[in-house]
Amino acid sequence: MMDQLQHQAFCETYGKIWDLAMIEVSVEAIASLTQYYDQLLRCFTFGDFQLVPTVEEFEEILGCLLGGRKPYLFSGFYPSMARISKVVKILAQE
Repeated sequence: MMDQLQHQAFCETYGKIWDLAMIEVSVEAIASLTQYYDQLLRCFTFGDFQLVPTVEEFEEILGCLLGGRKPYLFSGFYPSMARISKVVKILAQE
């Protein structure tokens, strides 16, 4: 129900989140995946394995790029807790 200007403003503010909301999904697949979602860790846990996108992957998915850089392949660098908490919008203490 948004006109073109509203849609553009929304996309500038929130990145690609609108596009993600418009993707058709299989209800059965989502229902199956919910049994593996860990709400406290905010990731999927399969036995001893946790599946969660990296900070850079979240930024790429949502269209919030890191100064034009693409997501990196792990090279021994871990982002700071302050950086992670800023991206996921929770307090670092949490």
